[in-house]
Amino acid sequence: MPDPSVSPTLDLQLTWRGTTGRIRFFEHGVRAETSFEQDGRTQVPMERVTGWRVEPCDVDAVCVEFVTDDTVYRALLDTADERLARLGLERALGAPLPSEG
Repeated sequence: MPDPSVSPTLDLQLTWRGTTGRIRFFEHGVRAETSFEQDGRTQVPMERVTGWRVEPCDVDAVCVEFVTDDTVYRALLDTADERLARLGLERALGAPLPSEG
């Protein structure tokens, strides 16, 4: 887990239709939070993430899916941030899971 006192090297966030998604990239890890499909803003338990992928959500948002053994956390990002998110996540977490669609 990245040190919370260190500034991220990249900070992607979106407030979209009442939900918030944020993914912060650090030199030695990733932190993510989301309120999409959650009861409130939730930290994604990155230590439990077994894979990730980016899927379309709508014409103006993409879902970054963080998969754990028991659930999938979806953080929404602007479609313009999709490429940066993919590059950062691949560097930090390895290759994405296959698309479900």
